[in-house]
Amino acid sequence: MKPTHFPAHGPPRLVQALLLSWLGIAFAAPAASAADVWQEIQFGGFASQGYLANTGHNDYLGQTSKGTFDFREYAASASWANGPWRIGAQAFGQKLGRYGDDKIMLDWATVDYQPAQWFGVRAGRVKMPRGLYNEALDLDAVRPFVLLPQSVYDNRLRDFDSFFDGGMVYGNRGRPGSGSIDYRFFYGKKPLSLNSGASDYFNADAPFVNKAIGIKSVIGGSVFWNTPVNGLRVGYSFSRFQDFDTVRYVIPKKADGHKFTPNYDRHLFSVEYIKAEWVFAAEAGRENVSYAVLYPSLPPTPALTGVRLFSKYRYYYLSAARRINRWLEVGTYFSYSNFTQTGVNVLIGFPQLRQGDTALSLRFDATDHLIFKLEGHYMDGAGKIFDFPAYPQPVAQRDNAWSMIAVKSTYTF
Repeated sequence: MKPTHFPAHGPPRLVQALLLSWLGIAFAAPAASAADVWQEIQFGGFASQGYLANTGHNDYLGQTSKGTFDFREYAASASWANGPWRIGAQAFGQKLGRYGDDKIMLDWATVDYQPAQWFGVRAGRVKMPRGLYNEALDLDAVRPFVLLPQSVYDNRLRDFDSFFDGGMVYGNRGRPGSGSIDYRFFYGKKPLSLNSGASDYFNADAPFVNKAIGIKSVIGGSVFWNTPVNGLRVGYSFSRFQDFDTVRYVIPKKADGHKFTPNYDRHLFSVEYIKAEWVFAAEAGRENVSYAVLYPSLPPTPALTGVRLFSKYRYYYLSAARRINRWLEVGTYFSYSNFTQTGVNVLIGFPQLRQGDTALSLRFDATDHLIFKLEGHYMDGAGKIFDFPAYPQPVAQRDNAWSMIAVKSTYTF
């Protein structure tokens, strides 16, 4: 068993660095918030810096076994509205371990036309409607948690979950005494990069390097019922990634292997209840995927013919949060995921991967624009650790009981 202590350089270095970053943000705040509207265009954004460290040797969201400051996000947005028309865009950058590399990207950019409450159309680079909080991933100021429950909102898969290029129809329809229905249906393309969390996630089952990853299209939607009970809403989200293919070097420079599925389906059920200063939420999802493993550049042999993988993923979380006073909010959740994979005519064995995560969060509002968060996690299992060729972390070598701290400061304008 690996030692269960935080790195000696962790918390003291953490306090010094975060104090300096917080002071810099605080002194810059007046200038940053001075001009948020110009020529009817509204500007906004945020900047955050955090620190992650855990006991033992597991590297979860970056090199967390040593303690890492590679945990930051920042964005700037602009929007304009006139009657039924809205136009807006956001540039976004992040660094989360090996992902993001502080590169600025177009996070979303849409033209929106809503002539009636029950019907609207949105086109461009659109936020993907999934669950309670996927469209609000960047709104750090609306929740106490440093990390949303990772079983559903995995920070490493932001490029996979956050947006698509295409169009969406949406609206709200209600009747007195019955509440109302919010609906969203969408279709579009989904760009993916080899330097992404999605590429590593879908390459965690075999020791081969990805050569390409791609999705032809994505289709889906969500339906939420705002019930007659004040503060209670329930919903269902569905997404289907069509013709999802990863190409790998099985024999370097000589032969490629394809892991392909025509339909990668995801289902997510959600409930949220807001009562005075309390917010309760729960979500549960499932994914069943059948992959064909193809080797088109090799001669057909019995060992390479009819190879299929069957993946089953189950996940859920329960959360509660309460605003104590103007400057303090607390939150907690339990998050769980379970992944199993079986194969037909496959020589590699795949273990069951599970991980439970119990979190406790504290949020401190220093000003209307500057917040600090402190969060502790106890992990039971290590099934969400990535194991890929560039950074191997075999299941047998992981700590199955470990703890993590997450600290974050965010300035919004």
